[in-house]
Amino acid sequence: MNEHFMKRAIELAYLGSGFINPDPLSGAVLVKDNIVLGESCYRTFGAASAELEVLSYGLCDLSGAELYLNIEPFGNKAKLTELIRVIKDRKIEKIYIGIEDRNPRKEIHFIEELKHLGISCELGILKDECEEMNEIYSHYIVNKTPYVIVKWAMTLDGKLATKTGDSKWISSEESLRFVHHLRQRVSAILVGENTVRKDDPLLTTRLEGVQISNPIRIIISKYGDIPMEAKVLQVDESTKTWIIASELISKEREESICNLGARILKLKEKNGHIDFNKVMDLLGRLGIDSVYIEGGSAVLGSAFESGCVHKVYTAIAPKIVGGNKAVTPVGGNGIERMNDAIVLKRLSYEIVGPDVIIKGYIY
Repeated sequence: MNEHFMKRAIELAYLGSGFINPDPLSGAVLVKDNIVLGESCYRTFGAASAELEVLSYGLCDLSGAELYLNIEPFGNKAKLTELIRVIKDRKIEKIYIGIEDRNPRKEIHFIEELKHLGISCELGILKDECEEMNEIYSHYIVNKTPYVIVKWAMTLDGKLATKTGDSKWISSEESLRFVHHLRQRVSAILVGENTVRKDDPLLTTRLEGVQISNPIRIIISKYGDIPMEAKVLQVDESTKTWIIASELISKEREESICNLGARILKLKEKNGHIDFNKVMDLLGRLGIDSVYIEGGSAVLGSAFESGCVHKVYTAIAPKIVGGNKAVTPVGGNGIERMNDAIVLKRLSYEIVGPDVIIKGYIY
């Protein structure tokens, strides 16, 4: 039963996806005699915590109740002190926690404080699931650089498009929905200027039946060389676009882009290119905790060569394109020896419609 209630806490926590960054996804389930008395999640940045909310339902006797949390409660000293007081006053008997908060600057060690009060805590239920759902937070809170996810769709013979550049659509509608769930989770989505010129993507989240959160659209373009009518330059209250450009971008081009509502972020070139690690450092300083890279091959090549990628998704469609002029997913210089190849860890796969989506980690 313990795993059952923790799974529910995880489900609730995911409802905050896209709305609470850079805070962690947090869900809480209150149980007594194996009956759920209340449940809550953290759904809006800066709102009341899931734990305090579920304990404030006005229920009379909570003595002997248990609380299930996917992550150790987080926040400043005042908030955590108040939560500990409420837990003590309401006579909660035991707390199950999926993972610890990895914030190296946390002011209170919640689990230790509860143990001092004689309240039982058990850590590690569904640890792997809880770790994965908050991998973005756990990375960013320690490193202050974005957690980087890359994804591409390709045919069975490893092509991103035909030799003419046609790529619509390689993957199925089911795989495309999977992509939009990824977009919902992250703070920013990043592509190169070639993708903007070739595909004119909107780069927003499109899901039915849920509240939508659009990631900030980030375009790598040294000189801002993208069409002024591009969809990514159509900015409104629900969408933002940042162009990462060289310091050599012309003043006229910069003004034209900014007049459309986009933001220009300028970096020095390194060997004629924009340094990907500098990009990630800059985004981290601006509060971007996660970046989802959708391509194209040149940007993916730069991302892998920089060593900044943490997680990889590949959607493989059961199609064969053929030809030696068709584009492959990862560009750049490549490697000379197979021993130098990037080897993914913790591999898993999922059948999504007719496609196979492979997930793996670099770190």
